[in-house]
Amino acid sequence: MSRPLPPLDLLVGFEAAARLLSFSKAGDEVFVTQSAISRQVKKLEEYLGLALFERQHRSLVLTESGRVLFEVSGEALARLSTTVESLRRGQSEQGVRISTTSSFAALWLVPHLSRFKAQYPDVALHVSADNRVRDLSHGGADLAVRYCAPEQAMSVEHVLLSGEDVFPVCSPALLRRRSLARIEDLGQHSLLHLEDTQNAWPWLQWTHWIRAAGGNAQALDAGLRWSHFDQLVQAAAMGYGVALGSAPLVNHLLHEGLLVAPLSQRVPSPRSFFLRYGARRDAAVDAVATWLQEALGQGA
Repeated sequence: MSRPLPPLDLLVGFEAAARLLSFSKAGDEVFVTQSAISRQVKKLEEYLGLALFERQHRSLVLTESGRVLFEVSGEALARLSTTVESLRRGQSEQGVRISTTSSFAALWLVPHLSRFKAQYPDVALHVSADNRVRDLSHGGADLAVRYCAPEQAMSVEHVLLSGEDVFPVCSPALLRRRSLARIEDLGQHSLLHLEDTQNAWPWLQWTHWIRAAGGNAQALDAGLRWSHFDQLVQAAAMGYGVALGSAPLVNHLLHEGLLVAPLSQRVPSPRSFFLRYGARRDAAVDAVATWLQEALGQGA
């Protein structure tokens, strides 16, 4: 363009005055004084080199040039307002994207979502639950809850959310049918196993846990096997056998009485739950991060 457009505030003030035919009412609408609107219109007229209003006694009348500019500016400002509102609404609906494991999402995040929504009703959460490690620096997610060893978390900025303890859990009904007061009593129960062909989670295997808790592991291979930890826990809650549960993931099930922990022994896991930020940092992301830290801290 050979000449730039006039400042937007001059057009806003003019459009309001032309629509209302009053400097005073226009000032009230855009939250400035009557004299400020008058000065804006005068500057716009000087910029264009022509009159936009005929200033009559106690009234304003648009000139022909004023009518032309009003029609164009009114339409342009309306479209601009609609576009800005759409962009703002789209950003709000985008929400906060959380990447986490399937087990954490199913066993901890979903049961606690009602509390989050009660505390932050205007923040939308988009949960991506799988066991892939997403690259947060390239927009993979806004936040990630990582389940890893402390030395892995030290390589990049992570915030500790909670450690992990492992212990036997079962349904109350199962315990009423058969006693489980000592580690040795496990041999009288059907044990639920987490399938781990690559030995990635030895601390979640019965042989490892019994030895770490000071017991004697014998003939523990019999029982149902599950490929996902959340399915294993669900099977225990339904009374299919005794599983190794993980705190904080099973805490709400213990609190609600859907599971019980009959033995006092707990074995700490070599892994913990950590929070990592992505590239985006704003009030919504910080709200989710703060809530995660507080909620997991209270659960621990």
